[in-house]
Amino acid sequence: MKQNLLISILFVVVSASFSFGQTTYYLGVGQPTDPQATSCASCHAGGGIGQPIYEEWKNTRHAVAQDSVSSSYFGYDCLGCHNTGWDLTQANYGADEYVQFDPNATPNYVITDQAKFNRVKNVQCEACHGPLGTVDNYLDNSHWGFWTNTTNVPNFTAQMCGTCHDGEHEPYLTEWVQSGHAAEPSAFLRNRQTNGQCFRCHYAEDFIAYLEDPDYNGNTFQATKDDATLDLITCVACHDPHSRENVAQLRMPITGQRVICDACHNAEIDSVDINSAPHHTTSEVLSGSVLFGYQYPGVTYTNSAHTYAAVNRCVDCHVVASPFNSVTGVAVTGHTFEPRTEACVRCHADYYMVVDTSNAEKRFDYRGIQTKTDSLMTLLQSRLNQATPEDSMTLEFKEAKYNLLASQSEGSMGIHNTRLVQQLLNDAISRFTPTNVEAETGIPTEFNLSQNYPNPFNPSTEIKFSIPNGSNVKLTIYDAIGKQVAVVINDYYAAGNYKIKWNAGQFSSGIYFYKIDANNFQMVKKMVLIK
Repeated sequence: MKQNLLISILFVVVSASFSFGQTTYYLGVGQPTDPQATSCASCHAGGGIGQPIYEEWKNTRHAVAQDSVSSSYFGYDCLGCHNTGWDLTQANYGADEYVQFDPNATPNYVITDQAKFNRVKNVQCEACHGPLGTVDNYLDNSHWGFWTNTTNVPNFTAQMCGTCHDGEHEPYLTEWVQSGHAAEPSAFLRNRQTNGQCFRCHYAEDFIAYLEDPDYNGNTFQATKDDATLDLITCVACHDPHSRENVAQLRMPITGQRVICDACHNAEIDSVDINSAPHHTTSEVLSGSVLFGYQYPGVTYTNSAHTYAAVNRCVDCHVVASPFNSVTGVAVTGHTFEPRTEACVRCHADYYMVVDTSNAEKRFDYRGIQTKTDSLMTLLQSRLNQATPEDSMTLEFKEAKYNLLASQSEGSMGIHNTRLVQQLLNDAISRFTPTNVEAETGIPTEFNLSQNYPNPFNPSTEIKFSIPNGSNVKLTIYDAIGKQVAVVINDYYAAGNYKIKWNAGQFSSGIYFYKIDANNFQMVKKMVLIK
């Protein structure tokens, strides 16, 4: 068998026209029964010498791109994207050579050579990989990598797919270019030697290898391009042009707890480490996983409806398409991957009545969910900012900070899982109080700001204030000319009497003013720093 195969290969190489630097011609996908090296299927089918890609491809929509057409709008101008080798500038056995425009025909073209057209109709291998044959209808010898040291390198660019998958009716490429997937990564993410572990989520070729090869290693993977020119997360990263095994030709099936988005948009952890910073937490928060945030022992955490209602997970909200509207001239494919309010209305019938969708910053703030989450994060951040160096070493501080970072990292301001996010933020706020703020006994009847003590001071002093009801309290320090030099606190406090220590070690001697803003109460007092 091997001997016969070698003889076949040698026959092809010897008999084929040596076409280095010359025009190559379209062979057509053919059939597995074709003589070796006279069509793609003759090698790339079950039992051939290559991977049996043909057996998978023949079940895709590409394989019937022309045969399945039924639209009355389909005409001559559509043929280029539904067939192989359409190039009016070259005579290389492409589909255009066997078709003639005829305005009197229905549809407006006639096929002049049905047999030859059939050989290259539909979107075949060479539509993406380029013509591979000789003028004598044999595989061009440049396709044999071991013979000429050249190969038909896979094309991972978005522009390859966008050649056809774009335009006013299906602007896939146009939308993808606007997406985060198309954003150029930081320079350090172009260095495989130091950051190879990141490549699988930033580059198409690495991502495909990661999904297909259980032994994939980003630091040692040999890509077909150098690091500086690798293609980003393009169409073929998520969609397999050869296979229809999964819906939309995705490289992973859509299940209740995992879609292809989850492969990268996850925290990549097996356990929570409060000494670290979570990278991506979107998958964990949507699933209501115990790996989202630091979930305090003994507390029961609940999830919001999105955890259970998102049948297709990310796809339900982030890949929402709308067909071409002849009035507006707009179609949407959902490939900017930005969420759309059209998805919200499916479940929330009152959405447009309670949300101002004309405000880009508030269009997903359904019933104030994002506003409340943002206020909780601001409050927690303010409290963490007040921490002393000693505070930052405590478990309470680290746990609270981890919950803030996890909530920021999940990316939706609580929409993915409102209950879980807000509960974790509330828990963090209630469990961490900076040691430089102390509550004293009693509930005052009026707002007050006391004179600092000692005064003059060096370098620390104590400031007391009283609030008769809960409110946000901001304590600001100004220098002698009225320039703000520090915000000591900016946080919500329950009714009570408080004292706070301020260390002015980094400031020079002189007169300073401190001002309190609480509810509608304001008061300013003077203090003197002497070093």
